[in-house]
Order: sequence, then structure tokens, then C-alpha cells
Amino acid sequence: MHTPDWEGLKTFVVLCRAGNMSAAARELGINQTTVSRRIARLEDMLGYTVLQRGNGSMAPTQKAASLLAMAQEMEANVAGFMGMEPDTQPALAELAGTVRVTSVDALLEGVLVPAFADFCHRHPGVQLDLSGGNRNLNVARRETDLALRLARPESGAFRARRVGTLKFGIYGTRADMNPVTANWIDLMDGFADKPEQQWLNRHFAGRRIVGRANRSAMMGQMAVQAECCCLLPGCVGDQVSGLYRLNTYQVTAYREVWLLVHQDMAHLAHVRAVMNWIIGLMRH
Repeated sequence: MHTPDWEGLKTFVVLCRAGNMSAAARELGINQTTVSRRIARLEDMLGYTVLQRGNGSMAPTQKAASLLAMAQEMEANVAGFMGMEPDTQPALAELAGTVRVTSVDALLEGVLVPAFADFCHRHPGVQLDLSGGNRNLNVARRETDLALRLARPESGAFRARRVGTLKFGIYGTRADMNPVTANWIDLMDGFADKPEQQWLNRHFAGRRIVGRANRSAMMGQMAVQAECCCLLPGCVGDQVSGLYRLNTYQVTAYREVWLLVHQDMAHLAHVRAVMNWIIGLMRH
């Protein structure tokens, strides 16, 4: 029997933790077909079935229980090197230091800021500095410690992990609003190459645009003031008072969210704590 590869073991651990193929695929940043292929390869190497379905979710078979324990221990050991600590980390309240995080405003205002009280409760000794805006602070040049990006940079002195997706919806000031005949608030022309804008241009090419902005929160407020429709990230649009998600129109475009950390910072406990907190938020 060949020694199982780490890729297969890691997929096995994540699948047992997530409980289903789709959730595991999202956490690993791959598709469900790849998850199935990795598990099949692992079972072929081992010579026995490692997963069974019970109570609506995946679980290890009795024979694979010891394999799961061993693989979880391997994950914990590798996590430190990769800058991703497992969920159980001792003495979290004793951590101290400052961690700088930069991201697009939608993720800061729609995901991180609403959970800031939870972060302070978990890590009272860690100061969290959030930086938004249009300028991408550079991880490799140490302008920031962590960065949430909507695409994976090709190279740099950092480690990157896909942590989730940014999904979009069409919003209006009435639940029965017709986006075909309504006025619109749009992103600036400089964002026309983004997947969500390309989707919007394909499906509502003739929309009447009465205003533009370069940030989602401003677009939402403008739409409320002028009784318009707009395309917003769900994490932003769902929080704007006076806007309703028009669920009749399903937006299929999305953006991958990647978490970057400088390779020299990944081993620091307070930085890892912030990373784990962000990863947990993005999973929900």
C-alpha cells in the first residue's frame, strides 16, 4: 500500500469537518468533482472506504476513525507552517499586538466591522487596524499585515488562501420593484471589467443610470435617496435600511475572496488569531 498523500488526507479532514461535498469544496477553494476525485484516490491507496453518510452528512467510517485522528494531528502540525492555526488555540485571551488588515470596503463594512465586538471579546489584547479605500496596501512591502483580495495575486512574498466568495444581489427600494423600468445607481465606469458588472450589462443592458459611485455603501444610500435599483454585494445590501433584495433576479456572478499574509508574519500567534477569525466569518 502506498503512503496516502497529504492532499487526500487534508480533503478527508475538511470533508469530515464540513459534513458535505459543497461546503468542503468551498473551504478548499476547489470544485466538488475534485473533492470526490481526491477521496477516491485516497480510498484506492488505502484499500478501504473512508466515508459514510449518516444523519444527512458525511462522517468517517469505523475503519477510518484512527486515520481521521492522525490526519487531524497532521493538520495541526502543518497549520503553524501555513499560518493557519486550527480552531482550538490555547490562551487566546493572552495574545497581544497590533494587526493591520486591508480590504475592499464591502468586506470591511459588511463582514468584519459588524463582528468587531465579537473579536474584541475573543482577543482583548489584540488591536485590530482596518484600512479600506481603493488603494491596495501591499503585503509584500509590509504596508499591511493581512489583506483580503477579490483575486489571487500572481506572485509576492506572501501566502494566500481562498477563504470564501463575495456574492451579489439586485436591490431596490420596494420588494416589487421592476429593475427593467426602474432607474439605477451604478459603479463607476472604471469597474466595467468586473464579473458582476459584466453580468449586469448582459442582463440589463438598457437600464437608465442616474448616478454612479465607487463604493457599495454609497451606491446603496444613493439608491435609497433616489428610489433606484443597484447591484450590491449581499453583505452590504442586506444591511442597508430601506433596500430590499429582489430575489426574482438571481445574480450568478461572484468574486473569490483570498486572504494574504506576509510569509514572515504567518507564524505570529496574534496574526494567526486574526486570520482564523476572518476565515470563520467568511465561512458563514
